[in-house]
Amino acid sequence: MAADLLRFAGRFLRHPMQVGAVAPSSRYLARAMVEGLEVGPGQAVVEFGPGTGAFTEAIRTRLGQSARYLGVERDGAFAAMLRRRFAGLQFVEDSAEQAPRLVREAGLGPVAAIICGLPFASLPPRVQDGVIAAVDALLGPGGEFRTFQYAHAWPLPTAVRYRRRMAAILGPPHRRGPIWRNLPPAFVLAWRKPGRSSAVDRSPPPVA
Repeated sequence: MAADLLRFAGRFLRHPMQVGAVAPSSRYLARAMVEGLEVGPGQAVVEFGPGTGAFTEAIRTRLGQSARYLGVERDGAFAAMLRRRFAGLQFVEDSAEQAPRLVREAGLGPVAAIICGLPFASLPPRVQDGVIAAVDALLGPGGEFRTFQYAHAWPLPTAVRYRRRMAAILGPPHRRGPIWRNLPPAFVLAWRKPGRSSAVDRSPPPVA
């Protein structure tokens, strides 16, 4: 939507390291992020950095109104807008690094999946490591983590560092894309903690 584009661009201009993109993710990227996502009864989905809600809408469409969901959004303006737009879902204004505590406080059950819209290529190493630690703490065996990286940022040292740190914990990612109908084009990356068979796309993993 045009309003989301203007809102997103404005937040980017004020907080470029926090927002990390000039436009919201497209519905094509959002669909790719949730394709094949499976969440069992009593399990929860946690979203890091929902922004204007592109992935949130896709999660709700995929899982239905009964989904147990928690969105962790650091930007107060985005968090307020998300609460208005998705009245049946729960959002907290905080950092993804605090997600294990936030999930406990929300009284959610086991986390089946984490969908992440954070701009890892623009995050400092300390923040990257904090978010990775939160992912590791939240996911049990079979839990899945999905994020994306812009194609143009793929070779950046911060992006390479992030993939290597994740691979050290969860192994190499399964990559899909690039999703060309997104601004900019982006790859979808998925990791699953060992413990059960995976339903994610099994395209060849990239060379980090």
